[in-house]
Amino acid sequence: MPYFFVLCLLFLQSVALANDEWELAKQDKERNIQVYTRPQLDSPYHEFRAQTLVEQPLKTVWAVLVDINAWPQWLARIKQVKILKKEPEKTWVYVVYKLPYPFVERDMVLYSHVQKLVNGQIVVQTQALEHYPVPKEIQAKRIRLTEFKSTWRLSPLSPTMTKVELWGSGNPESFVPAMIFNYNLADEPLQSLKQLRKMVLRPQYHRKK
Repeated sequence: MPYFFVLCLLFLQSVALANDEWELAKQDKERNIQVYTRPQLDSPYHEFRAQTLVEQPLKTVWAVLVDINAWPQWLARIKQVKILKKEPEKTWVYVVYKLPYPFVERDMVLYSHVQKLVNGQIVVQTQALEHYPVPKEIQAKRIRLTEFKSTWRLSPLSPTMTKVELWGSGNPESFVPAMIFNYNLADEPLQSLKQLRKMVLRPQYHRKK
């Protein structure tokens, strides 16, 4: 194999490995929250991974996540939600997403699929749907998001401790500069996990069923 070709292969491998490395972007040491980001090969917009430990049973954290109507109270930048369809392990939710001035609001139809694993973990995978009908009464002049996806993973570490992990990526659409998007990317998962830690303390999520 020619020496030059070998060097090219080594260079490409090193680039791929570098791109796979997560970089700590923000953290809250007091609340034990870490947010990491990294570039994507097929997009100018970065993706994130966030995690925290919550001193509550998994069922309590899960009760907050499935309370869809309460999402605007703790998920960063979510202004409004409306459940369009619901099945035992699947949901379709219309979401209005607010951005800072001068950017206009975004919206999307968010599809979620739940997997409950044998090891006790709960995994929720979500993605924005491009061609899902939206009721006329909630249609507005917003920019539709179609390239958004995320994954939540809840892991029971003990009867009173849950590890919460969140991955996400997306395209904000309509000429939002990648530099601005990437600079602020870690803020939303950081704020969301901060608020989640407060939500799990509410009495309604501790009721016995």
